[in-house]
Amino acid sequence: MSKNAEELLESARNVAESTTAWADLSNFLFNPDDGLIVKAYPARREREAFLKTPEYRAIRSLLLEKMNQSGLAEGATPEKSGRFVVRLPKSLHAALEREAAREGVSLNQLVVAKLAVSLSHLQAGTS
Repeated sequence: MSKNAEELLESARNVAESTTAWADLSNFLFNPDDGLIVKAYPARREREAFLKTPEYRAIRSLLLEKMNQSGLAEGATPEKSGRFVVRLPKSLHAALEREAAREGVSLNQLVVAKLAVSLSHLQAGTS
């Protein structure tokens, strides 16, 4: 685990240097879906073992240092990632997937295009 833990700490240091909000560092490290720690240690037992290492203590110190730099309240707002999750009825999801396949684009590309067109019509005052 030591080499993996050292690499994880190095990555955490790099992100800590490049972020202004402590929330961004926290999300990068602890996001339960794709955080660095979950990716490095996918099994719960592995993560629990990592929490007892000096590298984890150093990571916690980085996070506390970032909180002190940005302020607890000010640093709590992360940068916008441009990513969000929308829950759809299965029938709508399937219809969008079929349309994306017909158009030869990804589902993401199709939805972004539809949103952009709708927003431009709204801003222009047309429907």
